[in-house]
Amino acid sequence: MTVSGSSRATTAVEWLLLAMLVAEFVVFGFLPAWRVMNTDFPNYYLAAVIHRQGIPLDRAYEWRWFQRHKDYLQIDQPLVGFAPHPPMVALPMLPLAKLPPMQAKRVWLLLNLGFLALSLGILRRVTDVSWRRILILAFLCILPLREQFLFGQYYLAILLLLCAAYWAAVRERRFASGILLAAAASLKVFPVFFLILFVRKRNWRAVAGMVIGGAALGAISVAVFGWNVHKIYLLEVLPRALHGDLVGPYVLQWNSFTALCHRFFLAEPELNPAPWMNSIAAYSGVQALIATMVLFAFLLSTGDEETPRTRAWEWATFLSALILLSSMPTAYHHCVLILTIVVATDLLLKDGEWRIALQAIAFYALACFPLPGFLWLSLQGRLLGDLLLFLLLLWKAPARATGFSRKVGYAMAAIFFAYLTLSNLRALRGRSEDFSARIPSGSAGYATFSVTSTGERLLLDEMIFPSYGMAILPGGAQQKIGEAGDVLAVAASKESPYIYFEVTNLGSKIFRMATAQLGSADAKVEFVAEGRDPAISSDGHWLAFLHDECCMPMVWVSHDSETPKPLPARPGLGEILEIAVTNDGRVIAASNPADPRLTLLTLGQRGDEFSAIGGAVRYPAVSADGGLLAFSRREAGAWQLYIRSLKTGEETRLTSGACNATSPAWGDGLYFVTDCGRGLGLGAPARLAVGKN
Repeated sequence: MTVSGSSRATTAVEWLLLAMLVAEFVVFGFLPAWRVMNTDFPNYYLAAVIHRQGIPLDRAYEWRWFQRHKDYLQIDQPLVGFAPHPPMVALPMLPLAKLPPMQAKRVWLLLNLGFLALSLGILRRVTDVSWRRILILAFLCILPLREQFLFGQYYLAILLLLCAAYWAAVRERRFASGILLAAAASLKVFPVFFLILFVRKRNWRAVAGMVIGGAALGAISVAVFGWNVHKIYLLEVLPRALHGDLVGPYVLQWNSFTALCHRFFLAEPELNPAPWMNSIAAYSGVQALIATMVLFAFLLSTGDEETPRTRAWEWATFLSALILLSSMPTAYHHCVLILTIVVATDLLLKDGEWRIALQAIAFYALACFPLPGFLWLSLQGRLLGDLLLFLLLLWKAPARATGFSRKVGYAMAAIFFAYLTLSNLRALRGRSEDFSARIPSGSAGYATFSVTSTGERLLLDEMIFPSYGMAILPGGAQQKIGEAGDVLAVAASKESPYIYFEVTNLGSKIFRMATAQLGSADAKVEFVAEGRDPAISSDGHWLAFLHDECCMPMVWVSHDSETPKPLPARPGLGEILEIAVTNDGRVIAASNPADPRLTLLTLGQRGDEFSAIGGAVRYPAVSADGGLLAFSRREAGAWQLYIRSLKTGEETRLTSGACNATSPAWGDGLYFVTDCGRGLGLGAPARLAVGKN
């Protein structure tokens, strides 16, 4: 490319290249996306539909709860999950929630074409790059655009907001620029870090725009979806997301420094049994050092003055840095690099650096090219391409910090490094404390959500692609149930002749199977009742389960296979989350998702509160002798396992990691599910030897 234009031959080649790129996008991106639902669009759409039905989203970050509602709506997608998205992502989907899923996705695809066109239109107005070349640069974003449309993601909407924010900055409308960036940050977290750039440049109007815009959008989100789901997001989800402790933290396909550090320095019995060096200290320091070097290499390359030239370089380069700093950037994240490459190309061509511009385009294309999977992981293609692009732009920085600003920058870098190292150490505390208690499952499941004992065998409720199922230990074989749907809850005890389980499709139903038939492909399955989340007493005589009535769950109980009957409703109890049933037929219920408490329910009209059990507590389980109560309490955003003597009130804390230990069940010891080192909510089975009261 040259500043003055191209020869006819070059123009013809460019048109041919553009035609090939557009054809590739249509054939491999848009048309398949038009025909197939696919993740991740159902996650956003489902949250909006649930809200439109009048159901609070307080439990949206719970994998099984979200899957259950997907089954009820018969959305054509095997597995769904809402983490780690902020609640705000459901807001733009509310108008589409009126439509059937596939129609809604097609409308969203058309909107995305509009977002892309508007983004490119803005870039055409703020640069001197021709339409033809802007289109070539945009459609060189091959894999990100393909996955953006296939998965129905938000990154073209974010690209549009970023381009509009840059346009506002170019026109000196800094407050508006900050508001637009706040809107982008309400959908995905990374644009919020533009605050760092604005503070560095003393751009206080943009800072004010981001703060005021963020506060306003946050208030709207709370007004629409309620405070509870936001509280859970801020306490339990966001801290894990910022540290990359989500789906597959060791998977190299993320092409991120955080994933590489997980892979090299953090062991996990199943997911990463043999890292290069198993050291929390090494992970904390190396990850913090890389993040500090990337961020402050950029900040120290920014000058104090702001000119059109420095502004263009800062926006283009900072976006590239933010992708490098992201903990789990998938391919579609890189759609935002369209802004980077167009603005950077324009800047370099204006400086007469056409060779450097071609190098930048080559590195951008590497980050966006669909290399074969094995080669991509070996080379870390997206990470390498973005890193080379970032380093190239750093080299061509038009101004750099000098004097006092440089000294302050070095001091801030040291403080940031120390803070991030300590933050990593805190986020990883106790991550391996339950590794010795893990139970090898031998199954192909992605995650375990409950574990219960029949005396001789263990039953796991697992996410096993393409559904949820029941696995039997030892061996890890999946139990055939003969019913279509997801198995989302399992209940068993040593004394019970039956196991009970929930199967969901259009609704939730409780079935039972003789314990003696476990493992048989021809096991007889009997329908018990409409309902979900079964629980049985240790002696096997009492069955309790939840039945949704007018969008609120009621507890039903049955004694020795008698017709189930409901327990009286408790005013002010709130949504019931989990239940446990004692050998005398009393039900202990956890209720209210954001601030859960335990309540004792009886067949009579009275109910006794567990008022002495403080804090946010869930997942009750009563020991066989009725003397001990196991439960989980939320401490600093993580669920810790406790046992409490029901005679003396003495409590013992069993876990302390910055991760979740939930779903306790009594058997030969105390079984539970832990997500330490595995990703938020994606647990593994474990057992602790706990003595009698």
